[in-house]
Amino acid sequence: MACTGSCETGCCAKLPMLKSERDAELRLDDILQAIERIRSYVSGADFARFEGEAMLFDAVSMNVLVIGESIGRLPDRLKDRLGALPWRSMVAVRNLVAHGYPELDAKIVWDIATTRLDALEAVIAPMLAEVRNP
Repeated sequence: MACTGSCETGCCAKLPMLKSERDAELRLDDILQAIERIRSYVSGADFARFEGEAMLFDAVSMNVLVIGESIGRLPDRLKDRLGALPWRSMVAVRNLVAHGYPELDAKIVWDIATTRLDALEAVIAPMLAEVRNP
């Protein structure tokens, strides 16, 4: 019978690392998917439309939240390897979306959606490839 990962004999000593790697892969993939969704939502839009269409604003904001949540769940050792991105700021924006939504400034979300995603993708995409193909 194969080990199920629930034993206490020590045969699963590597399981937490494998789970951590799998979790990191899922989080990195979530970030890239959220980036693509945001890009598709704002494609062809200007700030006036973004600010005026609640559904567009909400969709982008939700994906900004997904990015921040996923970043917050990445292991610190992985974020250290990914470089000097403003990780805490990204998580802070997630918290603003999640907990301070009525006060969320459309200009901040628009700035993220239109100017910040390329730098994030440039770091996340290669790391995801590395995690998938060690």
